[in-house]
Amino acid sequence: MAQVAVLFFGRMADVAGVRQMSREADRLYALRDGVLAGADAKDVRMSVNQVQVFADQDLQDGDEVAFFSVFSGG
Repeated sequence: MAQVAVLFFGRMADVAGVRQMSREADRLYALRDGVLAGADAKDVRMSVNQVQVFADQDLQDGDEVAFFSVFSGG
């Protein structure tokens, strides 16, 4: 399992109850489902090392994972 830093922004921080944590996981979807069980997966956006990715992303030791809400511009 990879040791990763996890950051939460916006509503995802409210759902997680924290703004950051350290966690072990091999796949992004498993991490998401474990730390954001109260969130609808379609409302969660994710990045690994500041690059937006899909939930099937493999994780490596030292990765920085961020979870944030869907956003829009105008």
